[in-house]
Amino acid sequence: MTRFAILCGCAPEGYRQKKLVGMHNFLVSEEDGSVPEKNIVVFPSGVNELMLEFALNNILEGNTDDEVCGILLYICAVAMSDLESKLSYVDCDVVRLGRDEIRKDVIEHYAKLFAENEIDFQVMYDCDREMVSEDVLGWEKVAN
Repeated sequence: MTRFAILCGCAPEGYRQKKLVGMHNFLVSEEDGSVPEKNIVVFPSGVNELMLEFALNNILEGNTDDEVCGILLYICAVAMSDLESKLSYVDCDVVRLGRDEIRKDVIEHYAKLFAENEIDFQVMYDCDREMVSEDVLGWEKVAN
């Protein structure tokens, strides 16, 4: 039985939020070690709703090598107000990750689906304005 994690941030291109990096390091650390590196998806510069749903559906439908026992969805906005926003044209709560918006009712929909399938689904909301350059983190650049 394996755990998965989807980490969503809203850093500018080439940067990552410090808390997002910290969460990733915690999940793969020897102290926790609850999520294998291969089972962590990171969207450091935001994620649109369709891409998030695609990732969640792949886990839900068993498009993985292992049986799923739990999923962590970690959402790190820049400010607390981004976690408590409303869409102006619809009475709907959203989370803002830079230019991307994720409706909270979509997240609640997946919480119900995972519960029906007896898969632990945990959502964590956080905010962080501190950014760190991917160069400082030692990330390799992909040449085009």
